[in-house]
Amino acid sequence: MSTYVLETAPGPVFTDPAKPRTLRKYLDWDPKGGDANGTIIDTEKTATVAAGSKLFSSGRGVIYEITSGGVLKSYKDETASGGSLLTPVKTYGTGWNSFQRTWASGGRIFGQAAGGEIAVYAQSDSAAGGGTITLLASKIASTSAAAVAIGVSDDVWMAGSVIYTLRSGEITAWPYSERTAGLPPNQIVHPGVGAGTVIGSGLNDAVLAWSPGPGTIHTSTGSNDYTGIIRGYVGTSSLTLANAEVKAGLYGDVFADTATCLADMAEGQPYFGTRPDDGGAPVVAAPSEDDQDPAPEGSRFFKGRFTLGDGKPASGLQVAVEATDVGADDGSTAELPLLGTATTGADGSWSIPLPAQLPQEVQLAADANGGAVNAVASAMGVTSNGVAVNGVDHVSAAPNTAPTAVRKLVGSAASDDVGRAAKLFPLISDDSPSAPEPSDAEYAKSWAYEQERATVDLTDGKPIPEWQNATGPLPVNYDPYIVNGVDTKGLAVTPYDGGCDRTKKVVQSKKIYYTAVAEGHAYWDSKASVDYDSKLASIVDVAVKTGSNWSVQGTSSLGSSMGISTGYTNRGPYFAKQWKVPIEYKKIKETWKCGGNNTFTRYVVAPGGYKVPSGGATGTYGKDVRSKDGYAGWRNSPQANRAYVSAGSYFQISKNKSHKMAGAVSAFGVSLSASTQYDKEHRQRITAGTNNNERHYIWGRNGSVSGKPGVFYSY
Repeated sequence: MSTYVLETAPGPVFTDPAKPRTLRKYLDWDPKGGDANGTIIDTEKTATVAAGSKLFSSGRGVIYEITSGGVLKSYKDETASGGSLLTPVKTYGTGWNSFQRTWASGGRIFGQAAGGEIAVYAQSDSAAGGGTITLLASKIASTSAAAVAIGVSDDVWMAGSVIYTLRSGEITAWPYSERTAGLPPNQIVHPGVGAGTVIGSGLNDAVLAWSPGPGTIHTSTGSNDYTGIIRGYVGTSSLTLANAEVKAGLYGDVFADTATCLADMAEGQPYFGTRPDDGGAPVVAAPSEDDQDPAPEGSRFFKGRFTLGDGKPASGLQVAVEATDVGADDGSTAELPLLGTATTGADGSWSIPLPAQLPQEVQLAADANGGAVNAVASAMGVTSNGVAVNGVDHVSAAPNTAPTAVRKLVGSAASDDVGRAAKLFPLISDDSPSAPEPSDAEYAKSWAYEQERATVDLTDGKPIPEWQNATGPLPVNYDPYIVNGVDTKGLAVTPYDGGCDRTKKVVQSKKIYYTAVAEGHAYWDSKASVDYDSKLASIVDVAVKTGSNWSVQGTSSLGSSMGISTGYTNRGPYFAKQWKVPIEYKKIKETWKCGGNNTFTRYVVAPGGYKVPSGGATGTYGKDVRSKDGYAGWRNSPQANRAYVSAGSYFQISKNKSHKMAGAVSAFGVSLSASTQYDKEHRQRITAGTNNNERHYIWGRNGSVSGKPGVFYSY
């Protein structure tokens, strides 16, 4: 059953009436069952709707538009036969914008005026939407219970001969009838509405509702942002929840191509048009869990590369590498232990080995982190016009004695960093005390907060922005290299005269945030499982403040033992969710002196260990990522990445690392990314059903599913 969404990208444009909007067509795959075994699928068919227009449908693919000038127009959805979504049919008269509410069903169009009275019109050609529209002689009085309820409702719609209203979480059904007894066929009939019956209550998060047909109702929790969750209900006299999350992230005004009756859901994999050849996708079977990659060589080295602001190598600068996972969290100041120094080469690169004998406090921190040592590499210099610059990179290393899984984790962090460089940024001396911790209300204004609040993945595989503001929107035209009106990014940099002392740190704040570490996908007739067992095995970004804004400057490897198991098992069909675990994050103030008396300050947001809050969850569901699955995703995927799972079998990833999930967490108003090392305890699995004994297609995001896919999607 067709479902239409008149959408506008969330944000300020919602309040801008001058911006056109997009009408998008979806298909409700299991309307009769309230999508207990289905979902609402994007057909990728769209149309542009003029600013200020209102849309509603009457069934059979007929869609009406009331323009900003009050003109009524009818259209036909011809996408099923290769035509356009809004194929023009007929233009009617003006004055339709006098109605505060309009809706339709079959051959009847309803309009409620501001005073509450409801006019009813007859459409002589309801199948095509191009007939004569005639006002019925009798209107529904404004004083009737139905008119009053409709006037104050959150939403109104119709299915068959029943008008429905949604008001403060309560759905009421109002039977509609027309009196025709004794009237000649050529006379207009007279409408009437019976007493309303409450068929659903307690739906307190519902702001929109619609019906694909009699006996089924869908509600949405949001209409003007990305948080909207669609729920499916069935029943006529009393609603029963069929699916608590049919789909997430639909935003805008939703209306359905309501049918007079509903059929059972179609069997087989849904697709639109002609399904292309699968390209000879090979069958895949789950690899043996003993078939593991060897631990990477070189994981005991800290290494990186520094550049100037314009991307040219920052050569000849001393790099100091200091351990970061040390010190108390009680507000006391700790000095970071020095692990070694190096000088950047001609290409800006540097490398130092992990000391064979670690300082005691560093060794204790590494033991608690599964053997991984996290550190900060700093390079200090001065431009040709005397501006101090500093480069920061957060890196990890692990000794050869560390468990293989931890060495793989550190090695995968290093492989993520291939080609990445840390830039030098201008520094300004700062001896003032730090600013007060921003309030939750201030953090709620940040871009990171909006990403966290959304029920769907807004990044769509894109990296997070280079700069973020923890208490506001993304900075525009931010350039940290302009100092006293001079652009310093391309100026020559030499070592800072007199050198710098050891970095001191104090933990200003710490807080637990649930962080996405894995995800599973299961489309038609399949089940998804995610295992995140026994130990923490993730790589998470570290953010550093430069001026008034934050940027990601390296990562931390989290390999501590959890001693628990978490994840989800056999969820589906039409299911894809990220899995989140609680990780404690710290906001840290770091200070150091250079040249004898110049004090410099930087602020850092860094991940710590796995920590379950008192009374909190050991793990929880994250964002809905079903948009990555389905026919369109498979059709657009590289053929080399495709494979299929035979009916009744399963496939899983249990080696290499996951893809980097942008926006995996929002900590202290800063959005950070994360990835996970796959192994015996960290897996993504799909189990194929046996419906029609059909193949279940999967494809890797980054490559072949038998190579290094990062994550696999499902169709």
